[in-house]
Amino acid sequence: MVSHMPRVYSSARTKILDAAERLVLRDGPQGLSVDAVLREAAVSKGGFFHHFKTKEALLASLLERLAGAFNEQLARASQHRRGVLPAMISIAFDMPHAERERTRALVLALLAAVMDAPRVAKAARDANEQSLTLARKSGVEVGVALVVQLALDGYFLGESFGTLKLDNKQKRALRDTLMDLVERRPKGAHRAP
Repeated sequence: MVSHMPRVYSSARTKILDAAERLVLRDGPQGLSVDAVLREAAVSKGGFFHHFKTKEALLASLLERLAGAFNEQLARASQHRRGVLPAMISIAFDMPHAERERTRALVLALLAAVMDAPRVAKAARDANEQSLTLARKSGVEVGVALVVQLALDGYFLGESFGTLKLDNKQKRALRDTLMDLVERRPKGAHRAP
């Protein structure tokens, strides 16, 4: 007797990730459970666990997908800018409102997961390291790259948590200051290894 196994489609993984993202955006991180994802994606438990061994693996994959999308956006923006860091600054300040809100909701949900899930925390560290690597490859000093990355993270998180409310003049001042920092090349500054 031949056992027929359900066919696993290559798009099933994407279907599950899309469902998880919808749940996070609609119900917050507390609404994300394996059972909720099964219902939202209309997949079987076997189909879910074929692609993701645990909920933590799903969250790590969501973060990796978000970082991948950002890196694609960064690559496109870098072609029109004078380097990776100016592109990062531009993306942070010029992102359309709807995309900013979507990204903010996903990042906040994933931050909650980072505290409890070592694999998700590692994916976040890897995404940050990727950004620094791109900056180093473009010849930016490591200190400048770190200042810009940390300033943008602080700006994004402050706005997300409601602990920072900048008016348009303040946003322009921050954006211009970061651009000035990136565009100057101090003599004797340490280059990234």
